[in-house]
Amino acid sequence: MIFFLLRKIHCKFFCPKNLIHLFVFIFGVFSSISLEARSPIKESLGTIQSRALNGDPHYQGVLALFHKFGERGLAIDLKEAERWAKLAAEKDGAVGLCTLAALSLENGKVNRGHFLYDEAYLHSNLLALAKAKDPLAMYCLGMIEMDNPPRNFTKAIRHIESAAEKGYATAQATLGMIYFTGIGVKKDSNLAIKWCSRAAREKLPLGMFYLGMAYSIGDSIEKNEDYALRWIRTAADRELVMAQLTLGMKYATGDGVEKDLESAVSWLHRASISGSSEAKLQLRKYENHLERLRNPPAVYIPENQTKSVSNLAEANINNNSENIPMNPRPVISIPRNDISEEDEIGFDAVEAAMSVLTIDKDREKAKTLLEIPASKGNPIACRHLGCLYYKENNYKSAKKWFDKAALKMDPESLRYLGILFFLGQGVEQDYPTADSWLTKAAQSGDLEASRYLRIVKQFQ
Repeated sequence: MIFFLLRKIHCKFFCPKNLIHLFVFIFGVFSSISLEARSPIKESLGTIQSRALNGDPHYQGVLALFHKFGERGLAIDLKEAERWAKLAAEKDGAVGLCTLAALSLENGKVNRGHFLYDEAYLHSNLLALAKAKDPLAMYCLGMIEMDNPPRNFTKAIRHIESAAEKGYATAQATLGMIYFTGIGVKKDSNLAIKWCSRAAREKLPLGMFYLGMAYSIGDSIEKNEDYALRWIRTAADRELVMAQLTLGMKYATGDGVEKDLESAVSWLHRASISGSSEAKLQLRKYENHLERLRNPPAVYIPENQTKSVSNLAEANINNNSENIPMNPRPVISIPRNDISEEDEIGFDAVEAAMSVLTIDKDREKAKTLLEIPASKGNPIACRHLGCLYYKENNYKSAKKWFDKAALKMDPESLRYLGILFFLGQGVEQDYPTADSWLTKAAQSGDLEASRYLRIVKQFQ
């Protein structure tokens, strides 16, 4: 066919330069037909994997994108996505370059992300693929318009919508996310539900997550916590980090589900392993909660106690048995991992302050963060504020906050008050008063106080 066309126009395009242009034009036509015919959206996962393993850069990029978003029933695996994306990018594979760019941006490597998007746009077959209506290429082109300056949200939405209409689930979920949050466009809950539902039917984690969130808050759909939890849980099982973080926080706070700290810690741990900094922060907080609830204070045994531990334990059991009525009423069980609102505020302040101390090394800012809950009498915040002043040798300010925490019988604060009186720090040295504070601390379960108490008794 090419030979026939060349003979027909031989006279007009006899110049070799014109013949080269003609070859390029005809090759482009046949390439477009070929690209459209082999669109991955119509092929099985097995075929895509086979072609990727055989070194086809286009299918390596496709597999990278599928692993990134969990297409075709795959679990989200960012490491595997990056591996396939790098293989594709080495051969200037358009989809691989775009996937690698997106991963770079998400990891905070902004310059590299923009560079890779530019490479995909200028030096790969991305535009030819998009012209052939390849849905993955159109999606990638849309993300370039959205994430690579200068941004053009109108063009981005148009490209992503074209890919979504062709049945590409990741494009559908992305549209749903955009309309759900109103990023770059006017928020439209109805369109968000439409696209998220279509993606969820294809079992795409991102679509399932946002559909679950819609049910959770009742956004253009009747609020249903059971449906919300099922969709979010399914997305979390498929390793979507934001779903794992959301599920962990739901269990931690009792939002639409019975409060369960063990489940909360489990999901937050999974999200933190995947790299969520927010999950790491919340995990530390709720692990501390759980540890406190699992390990109640130890029973203090005074120095003058003559009974053996076995006798004390037996007496304790007998006393408890005697207090049980013959016909007890049904007892409403309180979840063992229930947390008071006061503890919640205190831990939030402490976590924020500790983060500032660790990352910014800013003691004054940490004090400011702690002072609000401490002034309201939160013992945790009071104690940490007292410790900060104690380390600065500002014993009078330290005592002020330890005194406030001691009103709530905070064990560590009681111990510090005992130490202040024992060493005469900011107060007149007073061994009996030190003994009194340390005894209270030990009785409240502070094991360190018991050691100090033995020393204090030697000075009396």
